[in-house]
Amino acid sequence: MSLDIYRNLSAGVYSLYAEYGINDGRLPVTTTHDGVLGEVVEVLLYLRNDDPSEYYDYITITPVSLVAPSLVDNVSTGFGIKLSPGETQPTEADWTAVDYAASIDMTDIGSAGSGDTSSYLPFWARFEVPAGANADNKDTVVLEISFTSHPV
Repeated sequence: MSLDIYRNLSAGVYSLYAEYGINDGRLPVTTTHDGVLGEVVEVLLYLRNDDPSEYYDYITITPVSLVAPSLVDNVSTGFGIKLSPGETQPTEADWTAVDYAASIDMTDIGSAGSGDTSSYLPFWARFEVPAGANADNKDTVVLEISFTSHPV
């Protein structure tokens, strides 16, 4: 069973970004920010099935902090994560309409006769870090993937 997250390095070349199975379906994310001035980083990521013997439906991705919800919901710390499905980069207006720490639903990967391992489902992640941020605060931020798996 393996749903993993990838980055697209160049046309058709993908690199593993976060691997399922670490923290029970919670995939750690790595981004680099200017913690002195504060910064917003937007990253296009891809969800992919690495197991040809399984297919997946009811897939949801949720930003989660393993220690404090305020590290993803922008309420008290200024840290925030927003997700948006699809390959087109959201505009500032689009991001304004997205709630912090909200889940996104992804389309099914594979079907009853096929454990699709060739599709990369795109989604955007927006990481907001406030000025004067302590870098250690992001060590516990993960993307939690929930799903139903089925044998092919």
